Amino acid sequence: MKKTLLVLALVIGGGWYFVTTPPSDEVSIAEFDPYRLADLELQMWQAYYDRDTVRLFRLLVVTLREQYDYSWLNAVSAAFDLARAASSFAELRSNYQNVLPDLESAYTTARDWLGAGFDPAEVARAELAWWVARRIPGKDRPDQVGALIADEYALLYETPRDNVMRAAQLRAEAAALRDRQAESPDWDRIGKMLAESYVELYAALNR
Repeated sequence: MKKTLLVLALVIGGGWYFVTTPPSDEVSIAEFDPYRLADLELQMWQAYYDRDTVRLFRLLVVTLREQYDYSWLNAVSAAFDLARAASSFAELRSNYQNVLPDLESAYTTARDWLGAGFDPAEVARAELAWWVARRIPGKDRPDQVGALIADEYALLYETPRDNVMRAAQLRAEAAALRDRQAESPDWDRIGKMLAESYVELYAALNR
């Protein structure tokens, strides 16, 4: 009996270590694989527009794990917040601020894990701003959405806005192309644009 309890304790302890330990010793918001991140984002866009919430959640967990070097536990917790925000936003046509608590919770997790200095509430508002802009005719132009994405990047990465403007514009252009081709998106081209965006972002953060 004692031996069984010892084995059970070891299994539970090993499982807890697995889900709470980051994949590496170095944790840096500026260190990521731009091509991998672009591919994951492309898959998340596809899941979002297909209303496949299960797949979206799974991809969010993997993305957060790899982008922020999260433990699996943190990745699941933050992914839950972000997936709920995205799913709620998809159904809303007003009162968009209702998704802010989930966005802020996700960025609070990131701030605390990374030991960063950004304000989670500010980053959450900046992200919501470009989500909303993409729905408003006249404000949904790539240059305007890109400027809003750059605002979020500047806050999140704690870097001058001009440093990340090009990366933000490329991401906005990819999103605009998806919208123009809503019935049959050219996902290959969109994926290449996202890859170019994240390569530019990585370069800007690591100059």
